[in-house]
Amino acid sequence: MLAISDVQINAWVGVFAWPFARIVGLFLAEPIFAYRGVPRSFKAGFALILTVILAPLLPPLPAVPLVSAEGIAILVQQLLIGLSMGFVMRIVISAVELTGFIIGAQTGLGFAMFYDPVHAAQVPVLSQMLSLLTFFLFLAFDGHHVVLSALAHSFQVLPIGMAMPAQGIKALALWGAHLFEWGVWLAMPIIGALLITNLAIGVMTRAAPQFNIFSFGFPLTIMIGFGTLYMTLPMMIPVIERMYQAGFDMMLRMLQAK
Repeated sequence: MLAISDVQINAWVGVFAWPFARIVGLFLAEPIFAYRGVPRSFKAGFALILTVILAPLLPPLPAVPLVSAEGIAILVQQLLIGLSMGFVMRIVISAVELTGFIIGAQTGLGFAMFYDPVHAAQVPVLSQMLSLLTFFLFLAFDGHHVVLSALAHSFQVLPIGMAMPAQGIKALALWGAHLFEWGVWLAMPIIGALLITNLAIGVMTRAAPQFNIFSFGFPLTIMIGFGTLYMTLPMMIPVIERMYQAGFDMMLRMLQAK
């Protein structure tokens, strides 16, 4: 009769439970895999398949029972590591969405709202349009495969049982500043064009007070805003590609920061 001890059972379960927690954490935060339109059962099944594939390739696991205080702490630790990796890519998407908010506010189209199922909230139409563009570019750049490759490599860079270095946590916190930096940077051409437009409208109104600013100022602002956006969209593609590349590098760099 084959006898199996509790230690063996804990070891077998830990082989799958700890990497599964890191994968689930990534899926909860990473924009593509966290998309609400994908059924949760599919996400859980896909995470389980990845766990089964990656489990034989993992470095030696800590000799700690899963059902113990230390084992639960490692489980939570792996979940937080996955969330941190997903947060890095979330910043890239959110920066482009912030660009849409800024453009909408500058052109006066901020009131044109659309329900976004990803955020479960009302967002400007321009923000939703740029967000979809970013998602499609992510798939065109084969970003989903790069993220999965970085996930698999993360188990070699930061094996299970090791905590994220303090410098990595600091780098992750500083990474959040890119949300506003990139958001304003991408919207800068539209901001500059509309600033010149508003200055011109102000001069025209001062020179000819009989002109009604509301009759021609608002349509002119929208026209200039859309025209500038149309001309700058092709230039955004290589910029967003560099943003994604920076995100891919950051996912592993924060895990091995010293």
